Amino acid sequence: MIKQLVPSLILLILTGNALADTPPQVATCVACHGQGGVSGNPDWPSLAGQKQGYLIAQITAFRDGERSSPQMAPMVKSLSDADIEALAAYYATQTAAVAASGDAELVASGHNRAGYCVSCHGMKGVSANDEWPNLAGQQARYLENQLLAFRNGTRDSGLMQTVIADLSEQDLAALAAYFSQLAR
Repeated sequence: MIKQLVPSLILLILTGNALADTPPQVATCVACHGQGGVSGNPDWPSLAGQKQGYLIAQITAFRDGERSSPQMAPMVKSLSDADIEALAAYYATQTAAVAASGDAELVASGHNRAGYCVSCHGMKGVSANDEWPNLAGQQARYLENQLLAFRNGTRDSGLMQTVIADLSEQDLAALAAYFSQLAR
């Protein structure tokens, strides 16, 4: 009888520890960013496996009004710096998934244009810098919308505006399709 209970007890202990390491604020994030930070909605980013420093910077920017989002602002307005750090640490350790949500016919074209991105975001869409996001596996529509936001100035980054200035909307869609199908 005890031999039969041991595996169940081990599983219960391990599951309990995993739940104990999950910040309570994650319950708010799940609705949009998915279980474990893997978004099933093409308009919202997956947070799983994202760079911790990048997550801290972006969540703080949403909270402080430096980055505008009617959806995010009310969700993060009451987060402390410690809450943000805990969320970022949690999501950075989650397993990323491959969205592969871009137009399959654009992937080759995106691969040909990936040179615009790799010096910052890595050859496979995984940045070496903690302050820059991983692109690999992200939702294609989300990536495309962010690229368009950089180009039209609703998101600010002088470097991003410079790098993508000469790219067409089709080029941006191709880049998004390409990076959406890469694994982290």
